[in-house]
Amino acid sequence: MSIRQLVTGLASLRDFATGPIPQAVTALLFEVMGLCLEVLTKLSVHLRESDDHRVAAAHASVIEKIFRYTVREQIRSLAHLEATAAHLLGGEDLTALREHRTDFSRPATLETGRTAYNNASSFSAAWLGIDFFEADRRLADAHLLIARRFMDGSAITPRFTQLATLHAEDQGLDPRRVAQAARSLDKFEPPDTSFEGAPLDPAASYEGQSMQERAVKLLREPDRATGAKKLKNLLSDYRKANKEFVQAECGLFYQGNTNGIDSFLLRSQGLQSEELLSFVGQSDNPRTESGQAARKPAPLAPADLFSSADPAPDWAKDPAGEPSEPAKPTKPADPTEQAEPTEQAEPTELTEPTEQAEPSVLEVSVAQRRLNALLASLSASKTGAKTVIPQVLVHMQASNLSDLASATAVTAHGVPLEPAELRQLLCEAKIIPIVFGGKGQVLDVGRAQRLFPEPIKKAAFARDRGCIVPGCSAPHEMLEYHHCNWWERGGKTCIENCAVLCRHHHALIHRRLLRIQMVGSVPHIVLPEFLDPDQIPRRNSYFRAAA
Repeated sequence: MSIRQLVTGLASLRDFATGPIPQAVTALLFEVMGLCLEVLTKLSVHLRESDDHRVAAAHASVIEKIFRYTVREQIRSLAHLEATAAHLLGGEDLTALREHRTDFSRPATLETGRTAYNNASSFSAAWLGIDFFEADRRLADAHLLIARRFMDGSAITPRFTQLATLHAEDQGLDPRRVAQAARSLDKFEPPDTSFEGAPLDPAASYEGQSMQERAVKLLREPDRATGAKKLKNLLSDYRKANKEFVQAECGLFYQGNTNGIDSFLLRSQGLQSEELLSFVGQSDNPRTESGQAARKPAPLAPADLFSSADPAPDWAKDPAGEPSEPAKPTKPADPTEQAEPTEQAEPTELTEPTEQAEPSVLEVSVAQRRLNALLASLSASKTGAKTVIPQVLVHMQASNLSDLASATAVTAHGVPLEPAELRQLLCEAKIIPIVFGGKGQVLDVGRAQRLFPEPIKKAAFARDRGCIVPGCSAPHEMLEYHHCNWWERGGKTCIENCAVLCRHHHALIHRRLLRIQMVGSVPHIVLPEFLDPDQIPRRNSYFRAAA
């Protein structure tokens, strides 16, 4: 393109941007938006190739403006989805939208009766490919800053009108700060009842001035750090003045897995905190038996491999044909006494000659020894106490039983077990063997009846590991077992006809919004065309990825 053509095109683009939008050209407008995105991508690639410092600074500034526009438009678009009840769109219209062949001149086709999506949040999560909680958060922000809705769908003003004006008009302000302020102020107000027909406007005030007015003033503070600090102090002062301390929920929370390490968050207060502090103190005390035990690293093998009088299996015998005698642990030394030289322990049948006797110094970190003590206490609960009894389900291949030194396994929740942990568990566990066929099929382990018996459920769960719908992370406590060929259609109650589904996706199967297709006698899911135009049978890999 020549410079003259570019100048002419820019002139036309300015006229289009400043003039009225043509009517009845919806498809063309979407094409223009797509072209704008392509132009933006091409320009950004070209500008990033420049070594000019000014170009880099100017480019970053433009991109930040685009980002802030996008953040604002995200919640505006969610408000638009809710206003138009887009979650009622039929499957044909959704498929046509995905394939860019929609005829906007005809009315949209809406579902009647029970629909695939209950509300704008669930539809947005699936349609946009975002997390449901993120979609729900955006819609909640839209109610605070864009518009609220009555039950009939009609719109009313947002809950925080002043913050809404600031959010829409101040292009130099990061819109995320405004949304965060609105969410913080909303916690000081009673739940909004706009949907029920009785909208509640904000009423919180501090020292004679509304909290919303104070927040708007602080958000307009030229120095961002100063404004943020003052706003934080304002929120804290309001809580203290009104005795509205927003306390975090107490309990034990799973925080996810990072690089193979599971994280848990424990919150407590009052007597519970005192008991925990006492527990930590005792676990830190090297003079107590629990404190000494907590300082030892996890053993590579259990101290007593066999608790019965039965002879050891072949895989546990040494080359001479007799089970080895485990090495006796040495008594930990008192850290207050001066350490004396220790003799090297005589090697046993299970100990390499190069290994040293157990040292008397601390073997694990402070955090690890506390965890050791906690787990030890959980395994020895008080007599008669009402406790939750964990059920540990472990999946492993039969071939691994011949080489437990390197065998690994994975639990029902996707926690991988190292060889030492697996060996110790197998010494005490009740093993329920489930044999897999060459293509991953589970062989028949049950009998035919209307409801799946426990052996078939265990076998199906061992095969599927969880709900087979891609991306579903429902825990195994929430799973159900579905006849792939429905019972009322003559389907049998057998492992070949069983699929594991969560309650939600089980309902979608029966509503014909999802479809099961057998591939090599293993059930797969076929998503709707608007989610998967290629209609490829898929299986959930969420739990197997964790393994």
